Amino acid sequence: MSIGERITQLRKEKSLSQGDLAQALDVTRQAVSKWENDQSSPDTLKLIQLSQVLDTEVEYLATGRKPVYEQPIVLNMVKKVDKVVEKVVEVEKPVIKRVVRVKYRRNPMEYAAIGLGAFLLGLILGILI
Repeated sequence: MSIGERITQLRKEKSLSQGDLAQALDVTRQAVSKWENDQSSPDTLKLIQLSQVLDTEVEYLATGRKPVYEQPIVLNMVKKVDKVVEKVVEVEKPVIKRVVRVKYRRNPMEYAAIGLGAFLLGLILGILI
């Protein structure tokens, strides 16, 4: 199954038209049509947005393989009067905490004060010498 076929299948499961999907992704309907007909492929950012809109994983859209944590796991198989009963448990998605990056190790105003102090010290030393 190609990426275009997967997009078409997931779009139809969500009952979205090509126009609806295009509007959600801020692209033209023709772009969605080209993706579905395998004439072109969505770029990386659109692939991520596409996975969010279609409620799937990027890995599935790109490769066709579902991540392990989405595949149901069969815990028990019990045979009861010619019937096989399966207990299926969905595994939760891994939790990714938000990463916050700090731009400055110190307050920028401290750097400004240090710079001003160094300038004034240099000015005083320049006048004295």
